Amino acid sequence: MLTELSIKNFAIIDDVTIQFSDGLTILSGETGAGKSIVINAVNLILGSRATSRMIRTGSETAEIDALFHIPANGSTAKVLAEQGIEASTELLIRRIISKNDRHRVYINGRLSTMQTLNEVTENLAAISGQHEHQRLLNEASHLIILDQGGDHMHLRIQVADCHHGILPRIQRLDELKSSRRKQHDHLQLLEFQKKEIEDAGLFPDEDTVLKQEQTRLKNAEMLYQTIQGGLEALYNGDGAVAGA
Repeated sequence: MLTELSIKNFAIIDDVTIQFSDGLTILSGETGAGKSIVINAVNLILGSRATSRMIRTGSETAEIDALFHIPANGSTAKVLAEQGIEASTELLIRRIISKNDRHRVYINGRLSTMQTLNEVTENLAAISGQHEHQRLLNEASHLIILDQGGDHMHLRIQVADCHHGILPRIQRLDELKSSRRKQHDHLQLLEFQKKEIEDAGLFPDEDTVLKQEQTRLKNAEMLYQTIQGGLEALYNGDGAVAGA
């Protein structure tokens, strides 16, 4: 059971410590008093996702500490032992939320991972809201309810870890496929340009020959008029050489 909860710089809470006794504990207050914030803090202790937006304005970090009393031979103590964490009848979980999103988790004073936290708190506590029963109507929640009821959450976490582990490889494969397509397109362009060059029938010093041809064509009219004038002088003009 949860025996003590300490919250610092979380949402609108500055610094508060709540101690719980055996039996029923009721948190009451007006709207906006912070009841939901306390529940959200417990959710974080149980493995919910943290964001820097949860940090109280003006603070760099938020800290949540929860002290649980657990059975010495219970499932939680067994998980702690499997993770190499010193186990006793007390379990202290601390979460530190930072503005740089480099959040930390400590279990019995030892720096841990979110996966370990989820495994330790899997059967530690459950939070149900006033509309919790409506989750049964949501098909998206059916699988997780079955996993929780069948004590398969550890397998769910393993599958999630495998999924996140394979995502970078899928992304890398997509990048390689994209690079291969670009190489293929570039090769086709080079082959097309090569064919154009071959079909052009280029030969050595072609630029010099073409320049000479250009010069002749540019002066073709002048050459024609000169030759025509010469013919006129030879055959048709006064005193033509051909008629002498």
